Amino acid sequence: MKQRGFTLVEIAIVLVIIGFILGGIIKSQSLIGSAKAKDVIAIIEDLRIATVSFKQRYNYLPGDFPINVGETPIPNVNPPGGNGNGSIDGAINAQGQAVANSEVANVPWHLYNAGFISKIDPTDVQRRLKTVYGAVHIASAATVNTTLVPNFTVVNPAVRNAIVFFNLPCDIVTEVDNKIDNGVSENVPAGAGGRAFGTACVSNVVNWYAVGL
Repeated sequence: MKQRGFTLVEIAIVLVIIGFILGGIIKSQSLIGSAKAKDVIAIIEDLRIATVSFKQRYNYLPGDFPINVGETPIPNVNPPGGNGNGSIDGAINAQGQAVANSEVANVPWHLYNAGFISKIDPTDVQRRLKTVYGAVHIASAATVNTTLVPNFTVVNPAVRNAIVFFNLPCDIVTEVDNKIDNGVSENVPAGAGGRAFGTACVSNVVNWYAVGL
């Protein structure tokens, strides 16, 4: 018996079905990326609100709050505290770890125990705040500029402290930057006009992305 091949109409129907399937996959990936970008933006907003609220209550920034021996102003937070100079000091290494017991490392611990944020990773004292991609820190602009995002202080001369994200995908950074700034996230020369600032996209990753606190 002679076998009948596919007609042009049948092939067209199959291609249309494949197109719908691929379109659905691409759309779902886009929705997932958009949701993750919204999560990053929510973290920025939550940390800004939490930090302002902390300072209004204690007159110092979290991490920077000087706690003397015998004082227990925040539950579960013991001396020594910070130096109270208005900058959240402490180095952050290339793996996204803050120096243990530094002001940077203590920020989320202070915010959490004071009741201003609801979730941290208590098992990782150097990376208590995280996205699904990597660590999140609040650090002085000097720390961000010196070791993480060169030129940050040039572009943001009035900013003393920043929220910095580790290891974000480039498309997530682009979407976040479009929503909170000017859409230019790369480490571009001063004068680009953006406030949020990041390292260049390499292998689909922006290693560090900083936003003024």
